[in-house]
Amino acid sequence: MKIELGQDDYLLSKNQTQPIFCDFDVVVNAHMLIMGKTGMGKTTFLRRAIQQMRRFSPAPRIHIMDVHGDIDIQGASSVRFSESTEYGLNPFVVSPDRHFGGVRKRTQDFIATINGARPIGSRQEAVMRHLINDLYSANGFFADNYKSWVLNDGFSRRHPKRYPTMDDACRFAFGKLKQLIIGSDTKSGRALEELNKVTTKLYRISKQHAASGAKADDELTEKAMELRTDALRFYKAYIENLETGKELEDFIKYESKEVLKSVVERFDNLKASGIFKNQPPPFDPANPVWHYDITALREDEKRMFVEFRLQELFSAAMEKGPVRREQEGLLRDIMIIDEAHLFFRDDQNNIINTIAKEGRKFGLGLVCASQSPTHFSEDFFSNVATKVVLGVDQMYWDNLVRKMKIEAKLMQYIRPFHVIGVQMSNKGDTRSKFTMVRVPKEHKEQ
Repeated sequence: MKIELGQDDYLLSKNQTQPIFCDFDVVVNAHMLIMGKTGMGKTTFLRRAIQQMRRFSPAPRIHIMDVHGDIDIQGASSVRFSESTEYGLNPFVVSPDRHFGGVRKRTQDFIATINGARPIGSRQEAVMRHLINDLYSANGFFADNYKSWVLNDGFSRRHPKRYPTMDDACRFAFGKLKQLIIGSDTKSGRALEELNKVTTKLYRISKQHAASGAKADDELTEKAMELRTDALRFYKAYIENLETGKELEDFIKYESKEVLKSVVERFDNLKASGIFKNQPPPFDPANPVWHYDITALREDEKRMFVEFRLQELFSAAMEKGPVRREQEGLLRDIMIIDEAHLFFRDDQNNIINTIAKEGRKFGLGLVCASQSPTHFSEDFFSNVATKVVLGVDQMYWDNLVRKMKIEAKLMQYIRPFHVIGVQMSNKGDTRSKFTMVRVPKEHKEQ
């Protein structure tokens, strides 16, 4: 499983031919970073690489995240995503893997991803986490029971179990808000609220009685007795009107109407974004190349879309389990990400970082294209086996030389559409060689 990058430029100058391959059976992993400023041929390089990858045997699934709509691959199964399309992603699909999956992991991934697009406050985050966990529980998925993370666990035979959707999340959150505002679903909630008010007043009176040197106050004592009577009445009403047994828990988790309302609004905005739909995208399962046209989405929506889709692919790969030793080098999915800097966040929750570190053992390949080496951390650089330099701005040369541990003079030999620089980390090698590669003639067309 390898792609041809071109000819060794040094040997070609001596009238010798030596093709340079990126051999995924030899390199440390199938991850590739392609660097080149606008007009240096990133799109052309990606097209040529994809055309070769689609001929691999066995054929991996190639996922193209196209932010500009220009990575057109003839014969690919292409789907456009926008606010008006009826299909999208479901962010609440749970991986049943007891070690890598589960409700807590999916909830945390969801919150981390939307935080990456537009941060929410700590109180909103806590309420959102409670809402999602309660939504999962209502649908038979329990954080502390890994056996419930699968669809066919016998939760309900009459009503088949299914993953919750963004529509469900919006309805569920609005229901909690309605219950908090008007107590439409429970009388015990209102009784509990009144009980807390009365108890607060009783506490203040008892503090006044206990104050040092305080004199007996008949009026204060009488008021305290009335409040005790009210407290008993409200406590009795609370007990008699219990419906779910979770009224107190809900009161604590969702006590702020303002915070809960802001979370409801955030869910509604996510639903309206055009990303999250109940119907999955109609890709052709027999086609090895899936083209995701996300040009119609806003920048923040593109970030969320790509991150959530990568999380789905990573979870699916983990469910299949690690690639066996005898299958080392097998690729299940290759993810092509143009303008990858839009989706990269240098934190432990970023899915691109996770795939760069752990994707190899699950048969995943990650191909990222960007304009500058400064867009990526040194940790990410060290986890990508193949680096391709098509032509970066001179102001970034020092950064690239330092990260790739190469000689500065090599940068001047790179000529866009003619000679590119390639560095590959092969298994067993302690040093990665930087090679000048003469690109094929058909690669010179933008």
